[in-house]
Amino acid sequence: MARAHGLDVALDDPAVWKLRADDEARYPRALKAFFAQLNDFHAPLPPGAGELRGAERPLVSCIVVVNENLPFVLEQFLPSLATHSARHPVEAILVCNGSREWREAPAGVQLARSEWGAVSAAYNAGAARARGEYLAFFHDDCLLHDPLWIDKCLQRLAHGAHAVAGEYRQIGEIGGVAVPPLPVAKCVPLFVRKADFEDAGRFDERHYIGYEDLDFTLSLAARGKKLVATDLALVHFHGMSSTLKYNPVPGLADLYAFAALPGFAIARRFNEFWRTGLVADGVNYMRLAMDAQLLYVLQKHRAFLGRGGGGAYAQAEAALAASLARACPQGPQAALERLRALDRQAAQAAAAA
Repeated sequence: MARAHGLDVALDDPAVWKLRADDEARYPRALKAFFAQLNDFHAPLPPGAGELRGAERPLVSCIVVVNENLPFVLEQFLPSLATHSARHPVEAILVCNGSREWREAPAGVQLARSEWGAVSAAYNAGAARARGEYLAFFHDDCLLHDPLWIDKCLQRLAHGAHAVAGEYRQIGEIGGVAVPPLPVAKCVPLFVRKADFEDAGRFDERHYIGYEDLDFTLSLAARGKKLVATDLALVHFHGMSSTLKYNPVPGLADLYAFAALPGFAIARRFNEFWRTGLVADGVNYMRLAMDAQLLYVLQKHRAFLGRGGGGAYAQAEAALAASLARACPQGPQAALERLRALDRQAAQAAAAA
């Protein structure tokens, strides 16, 4: 398969495959094409394809929060966005909330910065710059393959929806208590009118990592706004950005930029990290901080959630609060602040390495 793409394979060590190309100029494309076929992805875009022209009056503002995954965004996401958004005027806004230094902005792309790790603040910073009537929020580990993605989202809005999600998940258990499933609209993408985004209060910046999407989903629902899912042709490499942030393996960002690893390998590594979390003094502060943010969401939307569920949400809130009190007597906010500190330490260690 590699030779069909003009690549030679050397097996000097049986555990290591080395790919070589005679023509250096065509090597990046040949490598991406090889990995696309190997991992059953769409074929990579041709050279020079997918350059964002930058619209003077964009219809859609595409906001991407980038942590350590900038090579993938530049090599894969932005070309896929530009190529499959050509039917409408769009703008792209990349918001950096990580430590990687930016190169010069690609043509037609705005760059912005936000606080380290704070996803909600980063999305809001991008939305503040947006000039489009519609906002499309993206994770930085997505690939678009749908030339009609904007049309599909606009059609959903025209038929009564107020927001559209390309990926919809549910939470059916909290604190060991089964609850009526809570909807979570993921930003892969989340497509919404800018006016409705502002009316829903934007993303709540009390969130540091996780559950900002659940919070915003419930904020829409509490205001009587209808949020629906739609079927878009895209790939979401779940966990890609987090594995780069917390596992600074040399060269990993470049492997991701070529889509060299299949999605299941990325998800497996992410799940391994998630089980480990960020631990200090024998305490998994990442897990505690996530639970603290989930508790905040339940308390914030208590009145809305109390309209249904037969008291299950109240039971879940009580169980979660009791669990947090046992694990962190200083209170939920202390767990979140400790995670912030550990997160910073992890970033500094990665930079030093």
